[in-house]
Amino acid sequence: MATVTQTLIEGLNQKHVEARVLGIDATQWHFGKYFPIERSIGFNWATLEDQVHARNVAADIHSDNATIIRKSRPIFQSAKGDIPYIATSRDLNRAQLKEFQNALKLANTPDLSKLVKYWGEDIDFCFNAVQAELEYIAWALFSNAGKLDFTTANNATFANEFSLDYQVDDKLKLHTKASFAEANTDIIEELRTILEKMTDEYYLNPRFIFMNRKQLHQIVNNEKVIKLCNSQFNVATDTTRVPNLKTLNAVLPTLPGFEDIQIREIHQTISREDANGHFTSGNPFADNRLVITETEKIGHTAYDILEEPANNAVIRTVRNHTVVKKYGTIEPTAEVTIAQADAIPVLDVATRSVYVKTDGQSW
Repeated sequence: MATVTQTLIEGLNQKHVEARVLGIDATQWHFGKYFPIERSIGFNWATLEDQVHARNVAADIHSDNATIIRKSRPIFQSAKGDIPYIATSRDLNRAQLKEFQNALKLANTPDLSKLVKYWGEDIDFCFNAVQAELEYIAWALFSNAGKLDFTTANNATFANEFSLDYQVDDKLKLHTKASFAEANTDIIEELRTILEKMTDEYYLNPRFIFMNRKQLHQIVNNEKVIKLCNSQFNVATDTTRVPNLKTLNAVLPTLPGFEDIQIREIHQTISREDANGHFTSGNPFADNRLVITETEKIGHTAYDILEEPANNAVIRTVRNHTVVKKYGTIEPTAEVTIAQADAIPVLDVATRSVYVKTDGQSW
């Protein structure tokens, strides 16, 4: 095992690392908005949510001396588990450290901001890698009706050791009659039927439709959707002008059965490396899929921080759920950067959402 020593980047200290970590732009990650971060008590997670029961349950009329009727409480713990440990690391090897020393001499300045590529890029990479994993879990889980398995195909460290399954009732997994990929499919009528089912049969109040960019492009390029949007804005109905998301969100609430409906697009690319070093890239939100919810806040990201004994050889800084460390090793000679988090996105609306396949195929 390598012997840990202080950072091998001359002049680097806690303030440099902390400023770098806190300055990373995290706005590219969607999970923080829709699965806001919440610290847990202990390293476990659980979700509490209403079952699919009638909403706005009315009180009862009582006589003056009657005992007040207690209503049932349809809240239950639907899913729980241990918070997983997410981590990644990157090294500057001996040859790269020699490059840094040469650059430091040539720069002739103690200002490490001018040599940030030798120490800051690995901080950015590792911090963002942790966020990318949380982003992947959030949207892969959400778009696949609360089910996600980790195998050697999507995780480099183990197979089938960490799986999530919210056991969503099959009745909440719907599919369209026709594929949204067909230009003449009546997408509006397909959606109206699903929204009516949610309201009339499941007693839900649908508000938001989540999808990825590929799915959104299918919808806005649909012949009937183009004609509908253009007619709303007094554009010639025979035009091929394709509406954008802003236009679509302005038009939908004006339609019967679509009151208050808004679309939320999840546009993201995550690259994953398997145990053999092969990379795959794509949007973790599945293709040909919609998820219809009552709220934008669809869950939370549960986390806790492992309290570690002080180590003067290790620069350690914390940003919310993510811990970043830097230190050197003597043999082999290397500058090590680590980012880690005990965290997981938790789906709080699993049984109050409807999951739709838009290719006309059943689940």
